[in-house]
Order: sequence, then structure tokens, then C-alpha cells
Amino acid sequence: MPVGEDVNPQAEKEKQQAAERDVRMAAVFAAAKRLDATWPLFARGLDPAAETAWLRTRYRTVAVRAAREAVRRDNIEGGLAAAGLLAAFVGVVVVWMKLFWTDWWDLFRAVVGTGLFVMLAIWAEEGRDNGRFLGGLTDALITAVGVGCLPVAVYVRYADAPAWVVDLKQQGWMTAVQGIGTSTVALLLAMLPVMAGKRLADRWGRTPPTEVLFELLTQILTRLEPGRRGQLAPEARREIIAALGRTASVLRTGMPAVALGGSSLTRAVVRARAVEASNAVTDLQLWIALPSTTSHEDFRARICGLLRTVLTGEYDRLPVRENTPEAIRRAWHARALDGARTLVIAALPVTALFVTYRLGLTLPAPYDTGASVATLTWAIIVVLGRLDPNFSPHLSAARDLTALIPFSRGSNQGR
Repeated sequence: MPVGEDVNPQAEKEKQQAAERDVRMAAVFAAAKRLDATWPLFARGLDPAAETAWLRTRYRTVAVRAAREAVRRDNIEGGLAAAGLLAAFVGVVVVWMKLFWTDWWDLFRAVVGTGLFVMLAIWAEEGRDNGRFLGGLTDALITAVGVGCLPVAVYVRYADAPAWVVDLKQQGWMTAVQGIGTSTVALLLAMLPVMAGKRLADRWGRTPPTEVLFELLTQILTRLEPGRRGQLAPEARREIIAALGRTASVLRTGMPAVALGGSSLTRAVVRARAVEASNAVTDLQLWIALPSTTSHEDFRARICGLLRTVLTGEYDRLPVRENTPEAIRRAWHARALDGARTLVIAALPVTALFVTYRLGLTLPAPYDTGASVATLTWAIIVVLGRLDPNFSPHLSAARDLTALIPFSRGSNQGR
């Protein structure tokens, strides 16, 4: 630096902020251009008598707003993810050294075992995308194995009986189990802030989630182009089904924002209408999972109709479930698959605890009773949440009501 040249901290700060704004603007421009480029796909499903000029202008405006929202959301989620991964790494190191540390050789084997497990998980994900494995069940199995390694490792590390469990402490591969369990649980905990942020953003928005729905629906349109054989690629099918699930969730949790400020009856009717539209979109997943000869074009028309509703704000045109035999058959299939999935999720902790007891592995008191209560509570909550879409608000209302009843020991002492 030349002699006598002064560095102005304020000028440097303003220069850095301007550079960050330029980067954000470039990201928004790129995202808006990508979203606006989907207009021809949307126009293909329009009625020729539609007011395309107004819709085109509206499409471009919403694309810009959706791009801004997407960039803002990505920045927030990226910051949360970075902080979460850092916390996960620190947590893995601290927890592993506190619970399992013996020497550096064990640490090396734990790292190698975790790396091999990650490679196996990536290979399974690629196989799932290519249609070779069991779809979403692959993720559940990988997660269950990874999470299950932690209680197994803790039990083997500190158990005094039976003898065969004590002998497992000397096995070299047990350190790999320790590393896999600790890393998986820490990674899941790191993902919770991002998932909670998405959920709260959809549920507590002050306006209808137009931008989020626009982004999801245009994403579906871009993945709808069939391959050379006239069929969707397995990866495209999986992405469309996932986007439909996300769309249904946003409709269910975000659309009641249109009734903010209304009466309780108005909010209840709007909430019921949002649930109906969410269920109708969920039924569309089966159109992709089990396609027929005309399902792709019919599906495209329905997605374009929903996107037009989002653009115009005519929410009375939100989709409803059909009563045709084909739609009823698909709906029954969807409900059966969803019900089976719910039962599997509800039964997993109970089954794991039952298998643990059958193997002769017992938890010390009072953790045995707590584990039984926790698994049964989990099963009841999952099943009730499936039977009643409004179970979460009911549960919150019941919790708030019981908080007002002075039957606890603390409240009695306060008197």
C-alpha cells in the first residue's frame, strides 16, 4: 500500500455491501429468467380464449417475486445449514470422545466406518433414483440403520451383561457402529432448524404462498417432458411426486392465510377448503406413480389449471377430488399407500423396542418405562395425526387449555 494512503473502514464496508447486493441481484435475475422461461410450457395448457396478454404480464411479475423469495429463502437456509453442520461436527467430536473415546486408532476406524456408510448411502440414493430400489423406503431404512447404531453402540459400550454383549466391546467394527450412529443423529439434529424454518414459513405467512406455489408448479412443468419411449425418467417421476407432496403441504398450511382477520367460521371453511385442495393434489401423485395412456396430458392440464388459479388469485377454483371411477380407484390406492406408510412409521419405534427386549437387552430403570411410554405415545400421535388433519391445532389447543387448569403440583404450591 502506498505511503500516506488512508484506509476508510466505512468506505470498505459500503463497497462490500454493494458487492453483496450485486451478487444477490445477479442471483435474482438468473432465477427470474429461469422461472419466466417456463411460460411456453404453461401456455400449452391454456384455453385459447384465455386472456394471455394479462396472464403473460402477471406470469413475469410473479416470476420476479418468486425469484426474490427463493434467493432470500436460500440465503437463510444456507446460513442455517452451515451453522447446523458446524454444530453437528462439533457435536460428533464432543459426544464421541465423551462416550466412546479410547485411543486414536479407534477414532480412525470410526471415521473410516462412517465414510463407508456415507458412500453406501449415496450409492443407495443413486439406485433409488434409477428405480432399482424401494423409493422413499430406501431413505427410511438408511436413516433407521444409522440412528439405530447409536443406542446399540451406547448399550454395548456400557453394558455389564450378558457375556456376549460384553464381548462385542472388543470387536474392531464396533467403533464404526459408534461413528455411524453419532454422525447420523448429529446430522439429523442439524437439519431440524432448516426443516422447522420451512414449516413455520409456510404455516405463519401473512399472505397466501403464491411465490412458493408458483416455483413448485413450474418445477413440475419442467420435469413433465417424456423421454424417447414416451415415459418419464425415474428421477423426473420422483422429483414430480416430491414436488406434489410439497405443493399439497403448502396448500394445507399456507392457504388459510387468506382468511386472516375473518370470523372463526370463515377461517374454518377456508381451512377445510385448503385441506380438500391439498388432498386433491396428493391424489395426483398416483397419476405419476401409476400412469395411464392419457394421464400425462391430463396431469399437465391440471397443473396448468392450478397454476392459473395461483396467478389470478381465484382460490375458489382450487382443485377438488373427483368422483369418477378412475379417480376413486386412484384415491383408494393413494389412501391405502399413505395409510400403510403411516402404520409403518408408527410401528417402527415399538417394533425396535420389542426386538430389543426379545434379544435380552434391557434398559436400566427408569429408562425402560420411559422408552415404552415414548414409543406408545409416538404411535398414538402418528395415527391420530393421520386420521385427523387438524390434530396439531387440536393438540395445541388442548395443551393450552390444560395449562389453565390448576391441578399441577406447582400450581397447588403457589396457592
